[in-house]
Amino acid sequence: MGKSKHKGKSEYKRDWHKYDENVITRYELMFPFYVFQHWWELLQEENRNAKKTYKAPKEFNDFLAFLHLFLPYRAMEGVLRALEGLKVVPTSLDYSTIWERVRNMDVTFPEASDELEVIADGTGISTTRGGQYVVAKWGKTRDSKFLKIEVVMEKDEFKVVSAEVTSDEVEAAVKTKDLQDEGKKVERFYGDKAYDANEVYKTGVEVVVPPRENARRGHPARRKAVREFKELGYERWREERGYGVRWRVESLFSAVKRTFGESVGATSFAGQVVEAKLKFWAYAWMVHLANYVVGRAPGIKV
Repeated sequence: MGKSKHKGKSEYKRDWHKYDENVITRYELMFPFYVFQHWWELLQEENRNAKKTYKAPKEFNDFLAFLHLFLPYRAMEGVLRALEGLKVVPTSLDYSTIWERVRNMDVTFPEASDELEVIADGTGISTTRGGQYVVAKWGKTRDSKFLKIEVVMEKDEFKVVSAEVTSDEVEAAVKTKDLQDEGKKVERFYGDKAYDANEVYKTGVEVVVPPRENARRGHPARRKAVREFKELGYERWREERGYGVRWRVESLFSAVKRTFGESVGATSFAGQVVEAKLKFWAYAWMVHLANYVVGRAPGIKV
């Protein structure tokens, strides 16, 4: 038998047929055929007690939001006209209606597991058209700007729990508290030094966060964590506390940016915030629905 070319390295086995089917299904399910088929029943229910008459059911908004990640509003108007001409949808929508529906969407993520461990981190979404291409060709300029979006994900399910445009890492602690208020059992919280804050420790969950260099006072659990970190040293602390799993959130960031791009096209701040959140919203639902229909196909260590 031949020897492994990767001696000493971990090897993983994956059901590639199932994985490929999962990826294909992600995009298939983002086209709401149920809404197309039951358009009039859904619309009748929406207009039953509405103050104004709507032309399309609210369930159609998810499809509009998904399209907007690839197309500007005016282009979407053209696509809807084409779909109307093909009789895929009974009616098209104008620019203003599309804009209002997408901009005012209630962005909600799939429900979190009853018991979970969470990883929090932030990433930058470029507001400069051209993204990394412009930076690579011309270098960073004074006009190069980024939105910071804070994401909380489930460690084991690779599921997005929340995504908020903010410069305050405490938002992750707030979301953890919200999960607890919903009856979820959050067992561990992973994050980098930016999350070494009293608000995170006040949630009562086990916190796996390396302390800042000047960390001294604060919540009793934080003081205990600082002492433990100093006694063990970073490498031993990292191994014993399982801090290495934090790489999974970086994998999530990479997947979202590969799928929907690393920049936003909107010019207004409000539009940029919506578009940045929609990237994580769409990816979360694509993966969640595909996992439900096809099943997950994670790499298994062999």
